[in-house]
Amino acid sequence: MKKALLIMVTIILMISVSACSRADNGNTAQTPNEDMTIKVPDANKTDGEKTEGTKSNNEKKTIVFSTYFPDDFYKNAKKKYEAKHPNITIELTYLESDDGPELQAATEKFEKMTNTAMLSGKGPDLIQMDQLPMDKYVKNKLLANISEIIENDPTFKKEQYFNNILDNVKTNGGIYGMPLKFIVYGLMGDETLIEKNGVKFDDKTWNWSQYTDVIRELMKFGEKNSKYGVFSSPDALLNEMVKDQYWAFVDEVNGKVNFDSEPFTTLLQQVKSLSDERMITQEQVHPLFRTVSIISPTDYIITLKESEFYPKGYVFKSKLYDKPNANGQQAGGYFRTYQTIGINEKSSVKEEAWDFLKFMLSDEVQAPGTSFPLNKSLYEKQRQQLLEEGKVTASQEMGAMSGKVFEVTAKDIQELDQFISEATHPVAFRPSKVEEIISEESKAYFSGQKSAEVVAKLIQNRVTTFLNE
Repeated sequence: MKKALLIMVTIILMISVSACSRADNGNTAQTPNEDMTIKVPDANKTDGEKTEGTKSNNEKKTIVFSTYFPDDFYKNAKKKYEAKHPNITIELTYLESDDGPELQAATEKFEKMTNTAMLSGKGPDLIQMDQLPMDKYVKNKLLANISEIIENDPTFKKEQYFNNILDNVKTNGGIYGMPLKFIVYGLMGDETLIEKNGVKFDDKTWNWSQYTDVIRELMKFGEKNSKYGVFSSPDALLNEMVKDQYWAFVDEVNGKVNFDSEPFTTLLQQVKSLSDERMITQEQVHPLFRTVSIISPTDYIITLKESEFYPKGYVFKSKLYDKPNANGQQAGGYFRTYQTIGINEKSSVKEEAWDFLKFMLSDEVQAPGTSFPLNKSLYEKQRQQLLEEGKVTASQEMGAMSGKVFEVTAKDIQELDQFISEATHPVAFRPSKVEEIISEESKAYFSGQKSAEVVAKLIQNRVTTFLNE
């Protein structure tokens, strides 16, 4: 399952932004790839301000829903919703292509078409936002404020969902993208080594400076034939830290940047210290901690238990720890949303679009898969089924883990429950030019060519220029 997600994410990462717009007459864009089909806005559509849709059991209406690629979940939701609402048609539009060298060029063209459609008021009614610049859409008032819709909808029972996720996906005080699912992030650590040597720390409250101290202490206990450390490069670790608190440094909606500041130079100095002391390295080491993304209860058990089945001499017990927080940052874990859906502010069927979005969150169409469901009752079904089965079989068809069976305990699931409930910090995931700028400029500091202050100023200026383009 996790392998499938990684393949999917790898494909999605190649797309900087993508979406489809209304194509009432079935227009398609011509691209260099004959297997590529892109639906684009209908240029013949009548201009003018759209009005709010009103649900009716008789009036025929169409909801245009733009997604990246064909998705069986969306197709199933469409089929079931249309069966319950004969007057509603869900028109799925998406990018369909074989992977290849033409993909990036085609998707860049696709992005421009989509942005043009949204700005002109001719975009889709619903749009999958995972790889789109949602902050820029919010800035230009292109998306509906779902928080306001929720407040005026007595049928939406907020307590049925993970509110620690919903309350922390807001932009400018409102929810503009409703996540159907989410992923949690943490550090999988060598609990055996930590307990054996009595190294004490509180991962619920630690910051990056304390994390550095823990790494330094643990490295004293390296065995003769095994190097301990954290596998990473300095610029990669810096970007990971920034993504965990992206909104402290970049406010895309209001065009504000905060890299030329003490919090960022402190991050630079902390990473350089880890690198200079060879606590982070790109050499082969026994990992003291490694960043992991957990996508389901089953995935959690496999990720937690697999180190107990390593070859003789390398076996250890793992534990999932919280990632460190920045100085001054409120305690809490990290998550990222998945299948995040926005509603076009200018949609003429906004009410119907919201009703379909609620339907996609329900038990009726949701099923176990990649990512945790926002719907708490669906998560409860997942965990209960896992407890009843009492074991998980590795998904690998080949390799050292093939056929391995991992036992599930109530304690394992309780620890996962707590980990999920404490996730409050959204992680920036969409590939960004900002990440590229940080990598390029920070290398001069890590190599000793420039000071932290000079590099921070360079990053500040370049990111500011990028946001104002």
